[in-house]
Amino acid sequence: MSTIPDLRAEAARLLHTNRYLTLGTASPEGAPWTTPVTYAWDDADHFYWWSASDAVHSRNIAANPAVSLLVFDSQVSDAEAQALYGEGTAHALAPADLPTALAVFYARRYPDPAVRARKARKPAEFQGDSPKRFYCATIHTYSALTPDPHPVHGNTVPHRLVFPFTTAWAKAYEPGEPGT
Repeated sequence: MSTIPDLRAEAARLLHTNRYLTLGTASPEGAPWTTPVTYAWDDADHFYWWSASDAVHSRNIAANPAVSLLVFDSQVSDAEAQALYGEGTAHALAPADLPTALAVFYARRYPDPAVRARKARKPAEFQGDSPKRFYCATIHTYSALTPDPHPVHGNTVPHRLVFPFTTAWAKAYEPGEPGT
């Protein structure tokens, strides 16, 4: 039987060890769209990325803020597969919110201060006439694959379990630490 601490630890590991998430959006008519984005997260269930303001997913978010996300390790075998799923809402950040979001994003992406100083971008690059915008998704529901038998199909198919999680728990994760 999987345990919530095990799922939380695996979710934290996935967040710390992956550079991309798959972002799911839908047009106002319901046409689905997924795209990989490089991301960072804070301790309040916010996920940040930047994109072109005219990208399909950016236009979808402007018209329909409902989003999903998926963080997974594509390098493991089927037997070791795990993923963190999230559902929430997203929006382009207002200029006043950019300094905090950029600080979170670049600190997580580039922990070395010297590298961060070279790579970090200024708020002006994501507002006004710039074609780039910075986005934030607030995730309200998390789920993960569970090794427990499916309630109807037993061990024939894997299934997801909604579980209590917050990115604040992921902050304390240390690789190799069981059951964080």
